Amino acid sequence: MMKKLVMHVLNTGKYSGAENVVITLIGSMRDRTEAVYVSLDGPIRDYLSDNDIPFEPISKLTVSEMKRVIKKINPDIIHAHDFTAGLICSLATNRPIINHIHNKSPWIRRLNAKSVMYAISCFKYKRILTVSESVMDEYIFGKWFKKKTEVVGNPINLERIRSLAGNADINYDVAFLGRLSPPQKNPFLFLDIICEVKRSKPGITVIMIGDGELREDVKARINELNLETNITMVGFQKKPYKYLNQAKILLMPSSWEGYGLAAVEALALGKPVVCSNAGGLPLIVNDHCGKICRGLAEYVAVINSLLIPTNYVKYSRKSIERAYEMENVEEYMNRMLRTYSRVWIV
Repeated sequence: MMKKLVMHVLNTGKYSGAENVVITLIGSMRDRTEAVYVSLDGPIRDYLSDNDIPFEPISKLTVSEMKRVIKKINPDIIHAHDFTAGLICSLATNRPIINHIHNKSPWIRRLNAKSVMYAISCFKYKRILTVSESVMDEYIFGKWFKKKTEVVGNPINLERIRSLAGNADINYDVAFLGRLSPPQKNPFLFLDIICEVKRSKPGITVIMIGDGELREDVKARINELNLETNITMVGFQKKPYKYLNQAKILLMPSSWEGYGLAAVEALALGKPVVCSNAGGLPLIVNDHCGKICRGLAEYVAVINSLLIPTNYVKYSRKSIERAYEMENVEEYMNRMLRTYSRVWIV
Protein backbone atom coordinates (compact mmCIF):
# COMPACT_ATOMS: atom_id res chain seq x y z
CA MET A 1 0.00 0.00 0.00
CA MET A 2 1.42 3.39 -1.00
CA LYS A 3 2.05 5.91 1.73
CA LYS A 4 -0.28 8.88 1.81
CA LEU A 5 1.32 12.30 1.27
CA VAL A 6 0.51 14.77 4.04
CA MET A 7 1.17 18.47 3.57
CA HIS A 8 1.69 20.29 6.87
CA VAL A 9 0.92 24.02 6.64
CA LEU A 10 2.04 26.58 9.24
CA ASN A 11 1.78 30.35 9.33
CA THR A 12 5.31 31.35 10.42
CA GLY A 13 8.92 30.53 9.66
CA LYS A 14 9.81 30.55 13.34
CA TYR A 15 10.38 27.63 15.69
CA SER A 16 8.11 27.26 18.71
CA GLY A 17 5.75 24.75 20.32
CA ALA A 18 3.57 23.93 17.32
CA GLU A 19 6.58 23.62 15.04
CA ASN A 20 8.22 21.27 17.53
CA VAL A 21 5.10 19.09 17.54
CA VAL A 22 4.98 18.93 13.74
CA ILE A 23 8.66 17.98 13.48
CA THR A 24 8.15 15.24 16.07
CA LEU A 25 5.03 14.05 14.24
CA ILE A 26 6.69 13.87 10.82
CA GLY A 27 9.81 12.18 12.16
CA SER A 28 7.92 9.58 14.16
CA MET A 29 5.58 8.71 11.25
CA ARG A 30 8.25 8.59 8.57
CA ASP A 31 7.78 4.87 7.93
CA ARG A 32 3.98 5.29 7.60
CA THR A 33 3.39 8.54 5.71
CA GLU A 34 5.19 10.91 3.37
CA ALA A 35 5.23 14.53 4.47
CA VAL A 36 6.12 18.01 3.27
CA TYR A 37 6.41 21.02 5.57
CA VAL A 38 5.00 24.28 4.12
CA SER A 39 5.52 27.66 5.78
CA LEU A 40 7.21 31.01 5.50
CA ASP A 41 10.98 30.81 5.36
CA GLY A 42 13.04 31.56 8.45
CA PRO A 43 14.81 29.81 11.34
CA ILE A 44 12.56 26.78 10.83
CA ARG A 45 14.59 25.88 7.73
CA ASP A 46 17.56 24.78 9.86
CA TYR A 47 15.40 22.62 12.13
CA LEU A 48 13.82 20.90 9.15
CA SER A 49 17.20 20.32 7.54
CA ASP A 50 18.56 18.83 10.80
CA ASN A 51 15.61 16.41 10.82
CA ASP A 52 15.73 15.64 7.08
CA ILE A 53 12.20 16.93 6.47
CA PRO A 54 11.21 18.18 2.98
CA PHE A 55 10.48 21.91 3.05
CA GLU A 56 8.44 24.03 0.64
CA PRO A 57 8.87 27.71 1.63
CA ILE A 58 6.19 30.22 0.68
CA SER A 59 6.46 33.98 0.33
CA LYS A 60 3.22 34.63 2.19
CA LEU A 61 0.30 32.56 3.46
CA THR A 62 -2.36 33.59 0.94
CA VAL A 63 -5.05 31.71 -0.96
CA SER A 64 -3.24 32.13 -4.29
CA GLU A 65 0.08 30.99 -2.86
CA MET A 66 -1.57 27.98 -1.24
CA LYS A 67 -3.27 27.01 -4.50
CA ARG A 68 0.14 27.11 -6.20
CA VAL A 69 1.77 24.93 -3.56
CA ILE A 70 -1.09 22.42 -3.50
CA LYS A 71 -0.89 22.05 -7.27
CA LYS A 72 2.87 21.51 -7.04
CA ILE A 73 2.89 19.03 -4.12
CA ASN A 74 -0.42 17.28 -4.88
CA PRO A 75 -1.02 16.09 -1.30
CA ASP A 76 -3.54 13.46 -0.27
CA ILE A 77 -4.27 15.24 3.01
CA ILE A 78 -3.65 18.79 4.19
CA HIS A 79 -2.78 19.09 7.86
CA ALA A 80 -3.21 22.81 8.60
CA HIS A 81 -1.87 23.99 11.94
CA ASP A 82 -3.70 26.68 13.93
CA PHE A 83 -6.42 29.10 12.90
CA THR A 84 -4.93 31.15 10.06
CA ALA A 85 -3.42 28.23 8.17
CA GLY A 86 -6.70 26.37 8.45
CA LEU A 87 -8.74 29.30 7.17
CA ILE A 88 -6.47 29.93 4.17
CA CYS A 89 -6.39 26.24 3.23
CA SER A 90 -10.18 26.03 3.46
CA LEU A 91 -10.44 28.83 0.91
CA ALA A 92 -7.81 27.36 -1.39
CA THR A 93 -8.89 23.74 -1.90
CA ASN A 94 -11.54 21.05 -1.58
CA ARG A 95 -8.99 18.39 -0.65
CA PRO A 96 -9.33 16.76 2.79
CA ILE A 97 -8.20 19.20 5.50
CA ILE A 98 -7.39 18.48 9.13
CA ASN A 99 -7.22 21.64 11.23
CA HIS A 100 -4.95 21.25 14.23
CA ILE A 101 -5.23 23.90 16.94
CA HIS A 102 -2.14 24.08 19.16
CA ASN A 103 -2.98 27.28 20.94
CA LYS A 104 -5.77 29.58 22.00
CA SER A 105 -6.27 33.24 21.19
CA PRO A 106 -8.46 35.58 23.25
CA TRP A 107 -10.67 36.36 20.24
CA ILE A 108 -12.19 32.85 20.25
CA ARG A 109 -14.30 33.79 23.27
CA ARG A 110 -16.08 36.68 21.56
CA LEU A 111 -18.33 37.36 18.58
CA ASN A 112 -16.10 39.12 16.07
CA ALA A 113 -14.94 38.86 12.46
CA LYS A 114 -12.22 36.32 13.29
CA SER A 115 -14.47 34.00 15.26
CA VAL A 116 -17.14 34.08 12.53
CA MET A 117 -14.63 33.48 9.70
CA TYR A 118 -13.11 30.57 11.58
CA ALA A 119 -16.57 29.06 12.13
CA ILE A 120 -17.24 29.20 8.39
CA SER A 121 -13.92 27.44 7.71
CA CYS A 122 -14.76 24.70 10.23
CA PHE A 123 -17.54 23.39 7.99
CA LYS A 124 -14.89 22.39 5.44
CA TYR A 125 -12.59 20.48 7.81
CA LYS A 126 -12.81 16.71 7.96
CA ARG A 127 -11.45 16.76 11.52
CA ILE A 128 -10.49 19.42 14.06
CA LEU A 129 -7.73 18.42 16.47
CA THR A 130 -7.11 20.37 19.68
CA VAL A 131 -4.51 20.18 22.43
CA SER A 132 -7.05 20.48 25.24
CA GLU A 133 -10.79 20.52 25.93
CA SER A 134 -10.56 24.20 26.78
CA VAL A 135 -10.05 25.24 23.13
CA MET A 136 -13.54 24.33 21.91
CA ASP A 137 -15.12 24.88 25.33
CA GLU A 138 -14.05 28.53 25.17
CA TYR A 139 -14.68 29.04 21.44
CA ILE A 140 -17.96 30.91 21.07
CA PHE A 141 -19.09 28.58 18.26
CA GLY A 142 -17.29 25.50 19.58
CA LYS A 143 -20.45 23.50 20.37
CA TRP A 144 -21.33 23.49 16.66
CA PHE A 145 -18.26 21.44 15.84
CA LYS A 146 -17.93 19.05 18.79
CA LYS A 147 -18.71 16.00 16.63
CA LYS A 148 -15.74 16.58 14.35
CA THR A 149 -13.38 17.68 17.15
CA GLU A 150 -10.87 15.39 18.83
CA VAL A 151 -8.62 16.30 21.77
CA VAL A 152 -5.18 14.84 21.02
CA GLY A 153 -2.84 16.66 23.41
CA ASN A 154 0.79 16.69 22.32
CA PRO A 155 3.33 13.95 21.59
CA ILE A 156 5.60 13.45 24.60
CA ASN A 157 8.94 11.76 23.93
CA LEU A 158 10.98 11.87 27.14
CA GLU A 159 14.05 10.25 25.61
CA ARG A 160 14.25 12.94 22.91
CA ILE A 161 13.83 15.78 25.43
CA ARG A 162 16.58 14.42 27.67
CA SER A 163 18.96 13.71 24.82
CA LEU A 164 18.58 17.29 23.55
CA ALA A 165 19.07 18.69 27.06
CA GLY A 166 22.24 16.72 27.82
CA ASN A 167 23.92 17.01 31.19
CA ALA A 168 23.96 20.43 32.79
CA ASP A 169 25.05 22.08 36.01
CA ILE A 170 22.38 23.95 37.95
CA ASN A 171 23.26 27.63 37.56
CA TYR A 172 19.85 29.26 38.03
CA ASP A 173 16.97 29.05 40.46
CA VAL A 174 14.14 29.95 38.06
CA ALA A 175 13.64 29.84 34.28
CA PHE A 176 11.34 31.61 31.83
CA LEU A 177 10.86 29.86 28.47
CA GLY A 178 8.86 31.38 25.64
CA ARG A 179 8.43 34.28 23.25
CA LEU A 180 8.66 37.78 24.66
CA SER A 181 5.42 38.88 23.05
CA PRO A 182 2.08 40.06 24.43
CA PRO A 183 0.02 38.81 26.04
CA GLN A 184 0.51 35.05 26.14
CA LYS A 185 3.59 34.32 28.25
CA ASN A 186 3.15 37.33 30.57
CA PRO A 187 6.85 38.24 30.97
CA PHE A 188 6.11 41.36 33.02
CA LEU A 189 4.22 39.38 35.66
CA PHE A 190 7.19 36.99 35.63
CA LEU A 191 9.48 39.91 36.49
CA ASP A 192 7.15 41.16 39.23
CA ILE A 193 7.18 37.70 40.81
CA ILE A 194 10.98 37.54 40.72
CA CYS A 195 11.18 41.03 42.22
CA GLU A 196 9.03 39.93 45.17
CA VAL A 197 11.00 36.70 45.65
CA LYS A 198 14.19 38.76 45.74
CA ARG A 199 12.99 40.46 48.92
CA SER A 200 13.57 37.22 50.85
CA LYS A 201 16.21 35.74 48.51
CA PRO A 202 18.44 38.62 47.35
CA GLY A 203 20.75 36.29 45.47
CA ILE A 204 18.07 34.57 43.38
CA THR A 205 19.34 33.67 39.90
CA VAL A 206 17.08 33.62 36.83
CA ILE A 207 17.44 32.69 33.16
CA MET A 208 15.07 34.00 30.51
CA ILE A 209 15.06 31.92 27.31
CA GLY A 210 13.32 33.43 24.32
CA ASP A 211 13.03 36.54 22.20
CA GLY A 212 10.32 38.73 20.73
CA GLU A 213 9.05 42.23 20.20
CA LEU A 214 9.00 42.94 23.96
CA ARG A 215 12.71 42.26 24.42
CA GLU A 216 13.74 45.89 24.92
CA ASP A 217 10.72 46.59 27.15
CA VAL A 218 11.59 43.55 29.26
CA LYS A 219 15.20 44.72 29.58
CA ALA A 220 14.00 48.17 30.64
CA ARG A 221 11.68 46.63 33.24
CA ILE A 222 14.53 44.46 34.57
CA ASN A 223 16.61 47.62 35.11
CA GLU A 224 13.67 49.46 36.65
CA LEU A 225 13.21 46.65 39.19
CA ASN A 226 16.98 46.43 39.87
CA LEU A 227 17.07 42.82 38.70
CA GLU A 228 19.95 43.15 36.22
CA THR A 229 22.34 41.25 38.54
CA ASN A 230 19.77 38.47 39.05
CA ILE A 231 18.50 37.84 35.53
CA THR A 232 20.37 36.53 32.50
CA MET A 233 18.64 36.90 29.13
CA VAL A 234 19.95 34.42 26.56
CA GLY A 235 17.48 35.23 23.79
CA PHE A 236 16.18 32.73 21.26
CA GLN A 237 17.98 29.39 21.43
CA LYS A 238 17.83 26.70 18.79
CA LYS A 239 18.26 24.08 21.52
CA PRO A 240 16.49 25.55 24.56
CA TYR A 241 16.42 22.33 26.60
CA LYS A 242 20.08 22.58 27.61
CA TYR A 243 19.38 26.04 29.05
CA LEU A 244 16.18 24.93 30.78
CA ASN A 245 18.16 22.07 32.30
CA GLN A 246 20.39 24.60 34.08
CA ALA A 247 17.47 25.88 36.18
CA LYS A 248 15.69 24.40 39.18
CA ILE A 249 12.14 25.64 38.49
CA LEU A 250 10.13 26.66 35.42
CA LEU A 251 7.84 29.62 36.10
CA MET A 252 4.93 30.00 33.62
CA PRO A 253 2.53 32.83 34.61
CA SER A 254 0.89 32.65 31.19
CA SER A 255 -2.19 34.69 30.33
CA TRP A 256 -3.26 31.93 27.96
CA GLU A 257 -1.98 28.62 26.64
CA GLY A 258 -3.20 25.91 24.34
CA TYR A 259 -1.56 22.88 25.89
CA GLY A 260 1.54 24.05 27.74
CA LEU A 261 4.17 21.74 26.24
CA ALA A 262 7.02 23.60 27.95
CA ALA A 263 5.63 22.41 31.28
CA VAL A 264 5.91 18.76 30.25
CA GLU A 265 9.43 19.34 28.93
CA ALA A 266 10.45 20.86 32.25
CA LEU A 267 8.95 17.98 34.24
CA ALA A 268 10.83 15.50 32.04
CA LEU A 269 14.05 17.17 33.20
CA GLY A 270 13.03 17.06 36.85
CA LYS A 271 12.04 20.73 37.04
CA PRO A 272 8.93 21.54 39.10
CA VAL A 273 6.54 23.89 37.29
CA VAL A 274 4.90 26.91 38.92
CA CYS A 275 2.21 28.24 36.61
CA SER A 276 -1.17 29.82 35.97
CA ASN A 277 -4.32 27.80 35.27
CA ALA A 278 -4.27 28.74 31.56
CA GLY A 279 -5.19 26.22 28.86
CA GLY A 280 -4.02 22.68 29.46
CA LEU A 281 -1.67 23.50 32.36
CA PRO A 282 -4.10 22.23 35.06
CA LEU A 283 -4.07 18.84 33.30
CA ILE A 284 -0.27 18.72 33.43
CA VAL A 285 0.78 20.24 36.75
CA ASN A 286 -0.42 18.98 40.12
CA ASP A 287 0.53 19.71 43.72
CA HIS A 288 3.19 16.98 43.70
CA CYS A 289 5.24 18.34 40.79
CA GLY A 290 4.62 22.07 41.15
CA LYS A 291 1.69 24.37 41.70
CA ILE A 292 -1.13 26.15 39.89
CA CYS A 293 -1.11 29.71 41.26
CA ARG A 294 -3.78 32.42 41.22
CA GLY A 295 -2.01 35.57 42.32
CA LEU A 296 1.33 37.23 42.92
CA ALA A 297 1.49 36.32 46.60
CA GLU A 298 0.87 32.62 45.87
CA TYR A 299 3.55 32.53 43.16
CA VAL A 300 6.07 34.05 45.55
CA ALA A 301 5.22 31.71 48.43
CA VAL A 302 5.43 28.60 46.24
CA ILE A 303 8.79 29.55 44.70
CA ASN A 304 10.24 30.34 48.14
CA SER A 305 9.05 26.96 49.38
CA LEU A 306 10.41 25.04 46.37
CA LEU A 307 13.84 26.62 46.75
CA ILE A 308 14.21 24.98 50.16
CA PRO A 309 16.63 22.11 49.29
CA THR A 310 14.66 19.30 50.95
CA ASN A 311 11.46 20.41 49.24
CA TYR A 312 13.17 20.79 45.89
CA VAL A 313 14.57 17.25 45.90
CA LYS A 314 11.12 15.81 46.62
CA TYR A 315 9.37 17.87 43.96
CA SER A 316 12.06 17.20 41.38
CA ARG A 317 11.62 13.45 41.80
CA LYS A 318 7.84 13.75 41.54
CA SER A 319 8.24 15.89 38.43
CA ILE A 320 10.01 13.07 36.61
CA GLU A 321 7.37 10.59 37.77
CA ARG A 322 4.64 12.89 36.43
CA ALA A 323 6.40 13.17 33.06
CA TYR A 324 6.52 9.38 32.75
CA GLU A 325 2.75 9.28 33.28
CA MET A 326 2.30 11.52 30.24
CA GLU A 327 4.77 9.88 27.84
CA ASN A 328 2.68 8.90 24.82
CA VAL A 329 4.62 9.29 21.58
CA GLU A 330 3.76 5.87 20.12
CA GLU A 331 0.10 6.13 21.16
CA TYR A 332 -0.05 9.65 19.69
CA MET A 333 1.34 8.53 16.33
CA ASN A 334 -1.07 5.59 16.10
CA ARG A 335 -3.95 7.91 16.88
CA MET A 336 -2.83 10.36 14.21
CA LEU A 337 -2.47 7.58 11.66
CA ARG A 338 -6.06 6.45 12.38
CA THR A 339 -7.23 10.04 11.89
CA TYR A 340 -5.44 10.23 8.54
CA SER A 341 -6.99 6.92 7.49
CA ARG A 342 -10.53 8.04 8.38
CA VAL A 343 -10.09 11.37 6.62
CA TRP A 344 -8.77 9.70 3.49
CA ILE A 345 -11.60 7.16 3.40
CA VAL A 346 -14.25 9.86 3.95
